[in-house]
Amino acid sequence: FPSETKLKNDITIKGKVKLSSEEIKKLSTTLDVVLLKFVLNADGKVTPLGPQARVKTMLDGNFEFINVKKDLRAGFQLGTRVDGELHSSKIFFMRDGENYIQANIVIPGISSSVEELETIQITIVIESGLGAITITEVLLLRNPIIDKIDTRNRPLIQVLPAGIENFRMMDTKNVNSSKYKLKSNVLEIENVFPSGTTQIIYQYNLPSWFGALEISREFDHSLDKVSVFTPIERLQIKSGDLIFSGEKKLNDTTFLSWKSKESDSNRLIMSVSNVTRTSLQYTIVSLVIILLLFMAVLFFYRTRLSK
Repeated sequence: FPSETKLKNDITIKGKVKLSSEEIKKLSTTLDVVLLKFVLNADGKVTPLGPQARVKTMLDGNFEFINVKKDLRAGFQLGTRVDGELHSSKIFFMRDGENYIQANIVIPGISSSVEELETIQITIVIESGLGAITITEVLLLRNPIIDKIDTRNRPLIQVLPAGIENFRMMDTKNVNSSKYKLKSNVLEIENVFPSGTTQIIYQYNLPSWFGALEISREFDHSLDKVSVFTPIERLQIKSGDLIFSGEKKLNDTTFLSWKSKESDSNRLIMSVSNVTRTSLQYTIVSLVIILLLFMAVLFFYRTRLSK
């Protein structure tokens, strides 16, 4: 029989692998469940110590760890894989005098409730190119429910400025095989969004004419979630919808930043100038000037001859 000391220092952890929407009645096969341990290192950072124990579930999803050594200064978490994807419980802690802990692993389902997705922030970075500007948009979304939200049948819509060129979707963390369709300037994002926050990044170009252009960008929410950045001492940006909020340093580059004004409007209009002109545009300007001079001289001689 175990000694009294061992009984006092050991703990039992029970749990169940369950779906977010319903209890699992019967699994097709048993699952491996691991017990993970986390501690603070000397620098105060959370450090994983790896699996401390491993058990298999029963076909109803129940599992049990027995004789787990008690550690009141560590955090613990349970994990399992289903269809190659890792699912974890919430982190839990052991308490003095406690001999039993219940912790479940919830497997999220799939929801088509696209309206549940919340836009937290949209960051627009505008940089100068040759005869055009490059716009990078960072879209931060939050899925507040446990289930994943599938937008493949009901795409997430972003209405981009008219006349965009060279659109490209950037590599994005927490995006499962994100696909998109671009119809004129309407972007349709097809993705399965996990619970929590997801960041989507994409870029496109807008051509300028003689170093200037106007941008009109429509959103499905008010402008209070929109921020605009541009590298310092390059482009000039003017907008009645924005308030200058100072300089910020990002990745060793200093940017000018703007926040949107409080407004019920969902359309942001900006004028951008000081864009680098192409040689063709300079050539056209020169030709226009020469043509105007020629017409002026011709007009002068015609007026003189008529006298």
